[in-house]
Amino acid sequence: MSELFAAWLPFIILVVVFVVLSRLAQRSYKKHVDDVNAVNQAIVDTNRGMIAELREIKQILKDRT
Repeated sequence: MSELFAAWLPFIILVVVFVVLSRLAQRSYKKHVDDVNAVNQAIVDTNRGMIAELREIKQILKDRT
């Protein structure tokens, strides 16, 4: 029985290491996605403000003519 366990031990260790590294990579990826989403939301908010200002300028220019 101990021979069987000793034979499978390296494989079990590799699987455990793979699972741990996969989870760490997933956490890192999720953090990266959250950061990118936050930047994208800031860009969208800025663009909405700029579009509103451009509409105001367009209306002012229309009213002047």
